[in-house]
Amino acid sequence: MNECAFGTKDPIYIQYHDEVWGQPLYDSHALFKLLALESQHAGLSWLTILKKKEAYEAAFHNFDPVIVSKMTSKDIDNLMDFPNIVHHRKKLEAIVEQAKGFLKIENEFGNFSDFLWSYVDHQPIDFNYKHSSDRITVDDRARQLSKDLKRYGFKFLGPVTVFSFLEAAGLYNAHLQSCPNNPKYL
Repeated sequence: MNECAFGTKDPIYIQYHDEVWGQPLYDSHALFKLLALESQHAGLSWLTILKKKEAYEAAFHNFDPVIVSKMTSKDIDNLMDFPNIVHHRKKLEAIVEQAKGFLKIENEFGNFSDFLWSYVDHQPIDFNYKHSSDRITVDDRARQLSKDLKRYGFKFLGPVTVFSFLEAAGLYNAHLQSCPNNPKYL
């Protein structure tokens, strides 16, 4: 059992931890997809959403922001019967609003990645955690980014969810120092 992987033994989560979580992500489209998925796990476990990731990709056109931003209320009606996604209308509608916000940010800042990475001065912040009990779940940077995203229409992205996203996307290095998947040792 890997203490850094939140003590889980689930092979899906272990693979996610070992190959994806906390590795710096710079691609705007991939960042949008991850942020949209993070918004879906509000009130649920991340493992629940990980197991539904492929279905979400199919439901939301692989998270193509241009296509998703044009989805209508009728499209959301259809998604309420789409297999293997969370059928929470407001969360599904939130992805459409996030796509619209993504496009606004791209237009204003040049690209979504630069916008997000500007919150950490374009360098991952290393928390240098020694023990899982050292981990925090929110900070002022996540609070500010959450507020700023809301101004662009993003929903279901409170400070704790945004903090989780920053860890997952590698803007924060929240791996334990002893973790073999710590990006600073790869």
